[in-house]
Amino acid sequence: MDADLPRRHMNGMCRAAHNLLRQLSSEGVVYRLSATGGTDTTLHLRVQALTPEVEERIAHCLSGMGAMVEIKDASGTALLP
Repeated sequence: MDADLPRRHMNGMCRAAHNLLRQLSSEGVVYRLSATGGTDTTLHLRVQALTPEVEERIAHCLSGMGAMVEIKDASGTALLP
């Protein structure tokens, strides 16, 4: 296996997530996105002024990507269990 594959995979997952979240971003949702785990990627989102509605919309946008998704308020607190 290509030693660079995990980094490229996480980079691609972040790009795809940014594209899927474009509508929310245009509505003023401010977030920071990172990825860990290589080919078993977890996407980590830190969202300013996170509300349950925005968290649900983010989860819906990113469902089916094949990655775990962790969404927290920028303060570090998760709203949904």
